[in-house]
Order: sequence, then structure tokens, then C-alpha cells
Amino acid sequence: MSDRKKIRWLIAHFPVHLFQRTAEAFTQELEALLPGQFEVEIHTIDSYCDQYQKLEALRLKKPSIPGLEDNTSKHTVGHINDMQQKWTTFFDALRAGEFEMSQTQVFTVAEQLKNKDFAALDLPFLFDSHDHVSRVLDGAIGDEMCAKLAETSEVKGLAFTYSGGYRIIGNTTGITSLDELADNELIVSSEPSKVLFNELGTTTLNKASIDVASLADNGAKGTAVETTYIRFTGKHVLKTNHSMFLTTILTGTKFWNSLTAEQQTAFATAAKSVAKIERQWSVDDAAQYERNAVANGVTIVDLSDADRERLAKKAKLSYRHVEQMGIDMDLVKRIIERRKD
Repeated sequence: MSDRKKIRWLIAHFPVHLFQRTAEAFTQELEALLPGQFEVEIHTIDSYCDQYQKLEALRLKKPSIPGLEDNTSKHTVGHINDMQQKWTTFFDALRAGEFEMSQTQVFTVAEQLKNKDFAALDLPFLFDSHDHVSRVLDGAIGDEMCAKLAETSEVKGLAFTYSGGYRIIGNTTGITSLDELADNELIVSSEPSKVLFNELGTTTLNKASIDVASLADNGAKGTAVETTYIRFTGKHVLKTNHSMFLTTILTGTKFWNSLTAEQQTAFATAAKSVAKIERQWSVDDAAQYERNAVANGVTIVDLSDADRERLAKKAKLSYRHVEQMGIDMDLVKRIIERRKD
């Protein structure tokens, strides 16, 4: 009988392969640091529910956005208003130790755990380079954010990942400018993005609450989605690169506190090491997507210099809403200051 302690890593999102490779890399790193101590059992939501016969609410998911993003599964999707139930179940189960580790978007953490520091990471043009991201999130600021999250929610962040990298605008009509974007309905993933594109005069819909069924009824014409290359299944991209699609590796404090000091150090070390690798994978994925775009029938349109300057100015204007959203401006300033390092 194995003396290894089991860790169940739950993959809660599409595309599964992005999160699968992160979990596998963590498994290898942890084994190198603590040989023979842990067994990592990697699950999709379907495989977890099938094996353990519980937490069925985790299967709930939004329908696909026609022509833009695909969330296909062998199970019937839930209704949009069921998403709160799904995430309540997810975080309650993580806290209780029903599974030990997972990875999810920072905006999900911000919304579901009421953590405005994590919401700050979705601010447009907050980071000016991938090196800037690393300096902030692999350093003291990232550590402080994760520690504060654990204190207020019993969920501990271990490291920050991309799972896609820069956000772009996927669309069905071949949008080529910000003015054309304003004539479309844009599905956004976070409140900071909503504020930014509203400043541009674009009608925005929140991905967490839209009636996707009505989009299907009306067809996807005139609809665009804030997404990343790897999540986009359509054929037209407006390359805005306006923010990073950040994710984070999570565990529950109950499980964390069951570890020895040596094990906690190893987990934190492995997570940060894997996070750096995962972020580079996302950069490489984006480069490959662009190289293969023409062959795959995908059109990528770069913003003009004038539009890029306009979007950057609107991003600065959108920051005036930061305090209204409850985001700590001192944190934002500290992040921006790291550009100078």
C-alpha cells in the first residue's frame, strides 16, 4: 500500500489541455523536490464527478458562444444563472478539501471571493511587458496578494499563470478598427474590461451573465468576444493586447495547514517554477497561432497606431473608476512602479 499522500487537482476550465499540462508539470516538480511523498491525481470536472459521485453542480457550464468560443462537453450545459451555484460549490469544495488544488482566472477569484486586489490584475495596460508581469507576480507584490487572499477566504494562491496570455478581440465580422468595434456587442470577461470598452462607446455584455441562448437565436453577426488566441474558435481577430488573461494556482488553507513547513516550501517553489514555465508556454502558443493563422484561415488585424494610442488613453481614463470598484489604488501604483526596474 502506497504511503503517498493524494492530491486531487481539478481542471475547472476549457481548453482542458492548457490546465492539464500545468498540473502535469507541477507533479513533476513536486516529485523532484519531495520524492515519493505525494501522488497527484489530475481530473477534469467530468472525471472527478464520475469517479467520486459528488459535486454535480461543478458540471454546470455556460453554452458555447456561437462562432466564437466552444465549451463543449459530454454533459448538458447549465443555465447562465446556475454559474453562481457552480462557483460556490467549487470554492466550498476547495476549502473543505474535496479536492486539493486547481487553477482559475483572477477575475473569477475577484468576483467569487470578493477580492478586489485580484480584480486589479485585469486593469487595461497595467503591465507593459512579460518581464514586468514576472517582476510583480513572482515577487513581493504577488506573495502579499496570495497571503491576503488566504486570510480573507481560506483559499490560498500559490502562483500566477497566463493560460492564454494577452487578450484580443475575436469576432465574426472582420472588425478592423475601434470605430467598427463600437458598432458591435462585445462580450467581456471582467469589470475593468467593461469599463474600458464602455469608454470607447462599445456596448458590452458580461460573459458571466449574458443570455447566450439569445445570441444563438439571433446568430453571432455583430458579436465580438474578449478572449485569447487559444480560446478563440472563430476566424477574425482584432489584436488589441489590452490586458493579460491571468490565472492562478490555488489550494485550500485547510489542506495547506496540513502540510509540514518543508512541504509548504516545496509546494510554493514548485508552483512558482511551473508558473514561469506556463507563462512562457502561453507566449509560445500565441506566436505559433500567429504563424499558422493564414494556413488556418484566420485573419488577424493589428490596431493602427492611432487606434492603439486612443485605446491607451481610454485605458487611463478608465482608471478613474478604479476606486469606485473598490480596487486599491496604492496596489495599482506599486505594480506600475515596477515597470521602472
